Amino acid sequence: MIQRLSSSFFWLFCLPCLIYLSATQAVAAVSNTPPSTGNKAEVTFIEGLNCLKQNDVACAKIALLRIPAQETYAKILEGAIAAAEKDADKTFRLLLPIQVSGAATDASLLPTAVASLHASLALAYDWQADPLRALEQRILAENQWLTASEVDAQQLRQNQQVIWQSLTALDRSQLIEMRGESFNTGIQGWIDLALAVQDSTDVPASIANWQKVYPDHNAYTDLILELSPKSAQPMTDDPAAAGATNKYKIALLLPFGSPDFYPAADAIQQGFMAARNAAHDTSEVIIYPTSGDKDMINAVYEQAVKDGANFIVGPLARDEVTALSTGKLSVPTLALNQADSSFDLKNLYSLGLSIDTEAAQIAKMTRDAGMQRAVIITAGSGIAERMSEAFAAAWQAEGGQLVQRITVDENTTPENLQAQLPAHSTDMILLATSPELARQIRGHLDITIPAYGFSHIYTGVNYEPEDASLLAVRFIDLPWILNMQDANFSPYMDTAANLPEGMMQRWFALGVDAYQVLAAIAARPGQPASIRGLTGRIQVGANGEITRTLAVGRFTGDGVVLELMP
Repeated sequence: MIQRLSSSFFWLFCLPCLIYLSATQAVAAVSNTPPSTGNKAEVTFIEGLNCLKQNDVACAKIALLRIPAQETYAKILEGAIAAAEKDADKTFRLLLPIQVSGAATDASLLPTAVASLHASLALAYDWQADPLRALEQRILAENQWLTASEVDAQQLRQNQQVIWQSLTALDRSQLIEMRGESFNTGIQGWIDLALAVQDSTDVPASIANWQKVYPDHNAYTDLILELSPKSAQPMTDDPAAAGATNKYKIALLLPFGSPDFYPAADAIQQGFMAARNAAHDTSEVIIYPTSGDKDMINAVYEQAVKDGANFIVGPLARDEVTALSTGKLSVPTLALNQADSSFDLKNLYSLGLSIDTEAAQIAKMTRDAGMQRAVIITAGSGIAERMSEAFAAAWQAEGGQLVQRITVDENTTPENLQAQLPAHSTDMILLATSPELARQIRGHLDITIPAYGFSHIYTGVNYEPEDASLLAVRFIDLPWILNMQDANFSPYMDTAANLPEGMMQRWFALGVDAYQVLAAIAARPGQPASIRGLTGRIQVGANGEITRTLAVGRFTGDGVVLELMP
């Protein structure tokens, strides 16, 4: 269950108004529901809800006494009373068994009764600060109200007002966490709408873009626009800059359709928009969600071109980039990953957080320092294996000698590790592992032999006591991660503060630099450019080739320190 501690002020001051609206929703439609004279329980149940509508709990309790206790209507009314009295435990105890047992789907029950059950449960989840479960229940309640013989539009708008106020009380990281816990498209649509509007400089445009992705969603966008703060005006302190870019339409092809990659896509988008705003750019930016499916990416790309995109940024997934690299691209496209093989394709550029880039820099840096013999220690699976292979290739390309490759895991003992180490001395050790595994094995290695790692060895948290075992290990990482306080990075600090440390900050930096590279390509097509970016020193060649040099960091007893900026 998601705990929303950071929203405590919202729940303290605003929850009473939500409860009033929700309690009204639980009973608002009953006056439009023709009572059945053949079922006294139904009639009395509706009378009880009408009492609650008038905030008369005593009246509702009297009505409850007139309904046989074994009737489902009695339990639903008693649950509504408990919700009105803010007794979450009793509400759950009465109503969850009805929902779980399937009794709520009984066709003989009035839709109003089933809607009341869900609206009451939503209130109970509100009191437990569980906005995802509350949202689920309000959507279920709305579905029931829509099946009533007479649909009350005002009631539905009140329900959506509560939904929207609940979502806008959450910050971006909480919304993303919620989205990752649900595969319901209705819920995802609501959360994506909240994310689209949050901090938007053009709320109507953000809503319009959202509608392209969710054309059949039930959200009343006119209500959302009414409830949202007035859109901030685009930054135009530099009219010349704004005028120079205002004609462009930029398409972002990001994997919002993949639950695994959604957080990365969101961080990249935030970085891109932060850089656009910092540049006083009024270009139109449109999101085209992808899912990592190489068979679908060309269709998404063509749709963006058909919609008039002047530039395209993305995709992010390696398979998608590979698929694009085999075709013909009609507009300048900045892919955010490498293809499986090299390409020489007009209009295709590649900028990503590449393991190959890191491997090449580590190999060159250590060879320039006079090191000749290397040992690789790797976990031997997944990304660790990719790091090992990339470094081995780069090291040997630099003329280095690979003495040995040792595979370890969490069960490797010091004795097993020592038995695998070469008998003769080596100049360096590369740790192609996770932070956890590197911490485990570093203490059993010769501290006098220099050790190096990829950015993956660093969690992004400057000081963690567990990193003490990594003392003196050098690694390369983004300047943004190792030197975030650099004055040149100040325009992005406020936006980045909403994201967690570590990998999300790396994706954010990629979004910022994607904009900067795109701006250089747009301003000087076919000309070389040099960019001091958040992901490193970026060189754009006249032929479109992009190279990137990262910063060097080192673990010390006081945390991680920056050794060298690119």
